[in-house]
Amino acid sequence: MYRQIKKLVALLLTGTMVTLFPQVSLAAPKGFQSPSGNIFCELIPGVPGEINILRCEISSSLKPKPPQPYPGYCEFEWGQGFLLPGRGRPEILCISDTIADKNKPVLNYGSNWNEDGFKCVSQKIGLTCTKSDGIGFFLSREKWYVFGLSR
Repeated sequence: MYRQIKKLVALLLTGTMVTLFPQVSLAAPKGFQSPSGNIFCELIPGVPGEINILRCEISSSLKPKPPQPYPGYCEFEWGQGFLLPGRGRPEILCISDTIADKNKPVLNYGSNWNEDGFKCVSQKIGLTCTKSDGIGFFLSREKWYVFGLSR
């Protein structure tokens, strides 16, 4: 009987919390994974008035791994992918966390993902992501590169 009362109290408290904070959104992150499960991307929304960022990680790491701008620049995992800000150039990731999640939807080969000014195209040869100004990057197990910087 004590356990049943304890469960009921826990359920009531949980229900109360939801009722007290109805404005809290538990929306799923906007992102995807490649069919191989090697690349994961997620849109990181900016706070109102700020820019959105696309973060893409590659589990096999950038190859070849780019040098850090200077010794000790990144004390975490260097070269695991890119950040593509809504304004500016792609940046190589220096991360201590991950967005890799096997529950993300798969962006099948030959398919496009479009969200808030970003576009990614999934192909068997790799993933190409760009923003509306044509700046972007390409990722695959064998190589990577950025493009559109001369604009």
